[in-house]
Amino acid sequence: MKKFIVMNTLLLVGLLITTNILAQQGAGTIKITGTVKDELNAPMPGVTIINLATKAGTFTKDDGTFEIEAKRGDSLSARMIGYQSFNVVINNVIHFDIKLEAANNSLNEVVVVGFGEQKKISLVGAQSSVKVEDIQTPVANLSAALAGRIAGLVGVQRSGLPGSNSADLWIRGISTFNGSGNSASPLIVVDGVQGRDINSFDPEDIASFTILKDAAATAVYGVAGANGVILITTKQGKPGKVNLMFNYNQGITSFTKTPDLVDGVTYMLLRNEAQKNSGMTPEYSNNYINNTIKQEDPYLYPDVDWMDALFGSTAMNRRANFSARGGSDIANFYTSLAYYEEESLLRTDALQSYDASTKFRRYNFTSNVSMNWTKTTKFDLGIQGYVTQTNYPGVNPEDAFANVMQTNPVLYPTMYPGGYVPGVSTEGAQPNPYAQITQSGYQNLFGNQIYSNARLTQDLNSIVPGLTATAMYSFDVNNTHNISRTRTRSQYLLNRVIPYFDDGTMNLKLIKEGIDNLNYSRSNSGRRSNYFEAGLNYQHDFGPDHKITGMVLYNQRELVEAFASNVTSSLPYRRVGIAARGTYAYKDKYFFEADLGYNGSENFIPSRRFGTFPALGIGWVISNEKFFEPLKNTVSFLKLRYSDGVVGDGSGGNRRFGYLTLVDTDADGFSFGSRGGAVQKSYGGTVISSYGTDVTWAKSHKRDLGLEFNLFKDRFTVVTDIFTERREGVFLQRSLPGYLGLNSMPWGNLGIIENKGIDGTVTLNPVQIAKDLFIDFRGTFSYNRDKVIENDEPIPPYDYMDRRGVNYLSTFGYVAEKLFENQDEIDKSPDQSALGNTRPGDIKYKDLNGDGVIDPYDRTRIGNGDVPTTIYGFGFNLTYKGFYVGAFLQGISGADRVISGDGVIPFNNSTGPERSNLFWQAEDRWTEENPNPQAFYPRLGYGSSANKMNSYTSSWWVKDIDFIRLKTIDFGYNVPKKFANRLKMKNARVYLQGVNLFYWSKFKLWDPELNTGNGTKYPNVRTVSLGVQANF
Repeated sequence: MKKFIVMNTLLLVGLLITTNILAQQGAGTIKITGTVKDELNAPMPGVTIINLATKAGTFTKDDGTFEIEAKRGDSLSARMIGYQSFNVVINNVIHFDIKLEAANNSLNEVVVVGFGEQKKISLVGAQSSVKVEDIQTPVANLSAALAGRIAGLVGVQRSGLPGSNSADLWIRGISTFNGSGNSASPLIVVDGVQGRDINSFDPEDIASFTILKDAAATAVYGVAGANGVILITTKQGKPGKVNLMFNYNQGITSFTKTPDLVDGVTYMLLRNEAQKNSGMTPEYSNNYINNTIKQEDPYLYPDVDWMDALFGSTAMNRRANFSARGGSDIANFYTSLAYYEEESLLRTDALQSYDASTKFRRYNFTSNVSMNWTKTTKFDLGIQGYVTQTNYPGVNPEDAFANVMQTNPVLYPTMYPGGYVPGVSTEGAQPNPYAQITQSGYQNLFGNQIYSNARLTQDLNSIVPGLTATAMYSFDVNNTHNISRTRTRSQYLLNRVIPYFDDGTMNLKLIKEGIDNLNYSRSNSGRRSNYFEAGLNYQHDFGPDHKITGMVLYNQRELVEAFASNVTSSLPYRRVGIAARGTYAYKDKYFFEADLGYNGSENFIPSRRFGTFPALGIGWVISNEKFFEPLKNTVSFLKLRYSDGVVGDGSGGNRRFGYLTLVDTDADGFSFGSRGGAVQKSYGGTVISSYGTDVTWAKSHKRDLGLEFNLFKDRFTVVTDIFTERREGVFLQRSLPGYLGLNSMPWGNLGIIENKGIDGTVTLNPVQIAKDLFIDFRGTFSYNRDKVIENDEPIPPYDYMDRRGVNYLSTFGYVAEKLFENQDEIDKSPDQSALGNTRPGDIKYKDLNGDGVIDPYDRTRIGNGDVPTTIYGFGFNLTYKGFYVGAFLQGISGADRVISGDGVIPFNNSTGPERSNLFWQAEDRWTEENPNPQAFYPRLGYGSSANKMNSYTSSWWVKDIDFIRLKTIDFGYNVPKKFANRLKMKNARVYLQGVNLFYWSKFKLWDPELNTGNGTKYPNVRTVSLGVQANF
């Protein structure tokens, strides 16, 4: 009993003592410990830790650790110049692992590089990025929003058709021979996975967008990065309360520019003139023309504005995105759902029982989860995908638009009463554009895509300080399923002699029998891709002055076609490689980097299958030198960098397994005469493609010299690069004489092409210009010029005919001097009879070799091609209290296009007499009454023979397509926080945005970006949208 009383007494005393200690501790100070690291998980010494309640402070040690005393309820702040402050309130947690994020535009900012991340100050490679806010525009495809935004990225919008309105992209122009089968497009890398589609993502889900331009930046990708690399990272989770974001905008679209065509009466007058000039009887009588003017019977005397008949003035698009982000230090997430819908301006027939409208819908989803399984093990899982639905008429809208451009306004009406389709009986008759769009059925195109990637990161610091291991696996799959329900309606022609019966009904003649029922067909396509990488990363500081990093990584990719059409395409496409990088920094002044890519390709024999592609880079931050201190108030940062390296191209021409010779065993063989009227043949094989075992990698030697400087305490920044590239061994078919009897010319490493240029970015960070009024500015500039050094073509008899020494896309043709004014001038000029009959009003060509004859030996370079040599963009933002306005303009120069074909060459009629429409510029033509030698059009002729002299490719038809475009303009208002909080929102804004509103260009026929020589492309569109964004 005594023992029990003693034990209980001791226990009570101990409990009282413990309670007293805890009470004192709760009322007094406690010791707080922690570690501070940067975004690369490197310890940060010298970070200031302040107790905001007591103003007491300390600094982190060399290993990033700290100790400080505080009371519960006190606030601690971790601060360092160039980083965002981190604040925390002390409750029950007494140890903190803090990660500081670099401030915007800070040199300590961590940026994405190939297979990793680096601090901005340490970069020695050439790369550029764009704020993701600048590419969040109401367009279907991300590529369409990039032109002019990033130095070094060339982008051209080739079509505005919903579902197909992506842009062509090149990094620093074209440095290869497109015609040889080598792609000039950059490699797309999304969340570390190569080969993904840039247009598969909703812009709201993108966290960063960067392009890699030189060898030091792209060498780690080996052959895949030969044409530059685009790096995209999607948004990830962040520890903290769940943040909900909703963004919705709805817009009205219209064409930026449609061709201006002549009306029916003008067409008939011009056609009569053309036929008279060609010695023919005019087609249209004065009575016919007068009846067309009266329009008392539009079915017998039609005058159709086909643009107005097929296209409305406006259409709608909509975009919505809902996302959630949050979590804890153990696990966090980002997830989003997005919707985009775009309608076209094509009209439909409401009487049809099916939907033949042109529209595009896409549903995106993104889910990124990060989990810290242990203090040293991190697991990241990302899944992105979309489902698309595209609805088209029974014919491709692009084809229908081409027919609009080529159907004359008096050929027939859109429809006859009762739903009868007008047509014409002539062979090669022009299809009725309205019937194609509204009466031909419909097509449904369904697509789905899943991107998935899982990454495991293991901190091996306990084994080797600064060492981490990573492994990632991704599985991507996409499928398309197309259903077509189409028909060809019967066509009728109104009898011109007896157009109406006594009861007033039309006397329609069936000229082409069709079907009213819808046919059914379907097709499928798809592919799946497996990607795996595993590597080691090392990062360590040896004292305050020496910093070393290293990376070695193995990667492999396999691509399989799900619906292969032959044995070759059914085999998996495989690529393997090793990437390595090492960096050294001394006192944040001198930087050295070595990069290596080692890749294998199936296109070469085993002994030539693997290639090594190294690069070196150096950087010098001059502003960190002591002698520079007096200048730092003006020039706050100055850096020089240089890179030199080799990247490879292993595309192997235009097919797989390039070292194999292909033989067609079903060839006709050889004829050995005839017997009994029957040709005697010996059947055998024919070589259809020959490469040879000596083909190997095309190699591109790249050099880059970069200069970066900031002025006036980093308010004004400039980054500029001068670069050169020489690509040798590009795959080309040999130019051999026909008498060798080869069915197909063999391929080889024959081509050499050079590319040189300069690009840069100028940024004015927000500056206060009045009370509550701030302005910022950003401009980009990119210029490049390629030159063909060797193309294996025979040396021409005259230097001006040589396609070497000029850019690859150069246009060759005749030099047009003027239009002949009279026969006397023709007689005194070089003889053009080798090209056809010459008449007054025809184009006069220049005799380049001075032999008195115009023939193919007088053709030379007359144009640059339609890929610009210069692309630029500039814009500003103004903010005043809660209001803001911004504008961005983008332009190109150094591009031109040859206009040609039906609709451009008046009454050329290459496929039938009806296949012709006229631009209004036809009114500016050469005539005997107006013998203007510089008129837009030569004299009019009817038929291809009469127009032969003026149809040759010549400088007369080369048109400058340079332009400057108001790409975006934004007006917005940020709702006051107090008001937003009343509505249970953290913040909110409303905005009005315009895209592609206006452009200025000498080219007046159609939107100069369209990839067409006669306007037969669906036009680009402008958009005006109203939106709202709210965070909860």
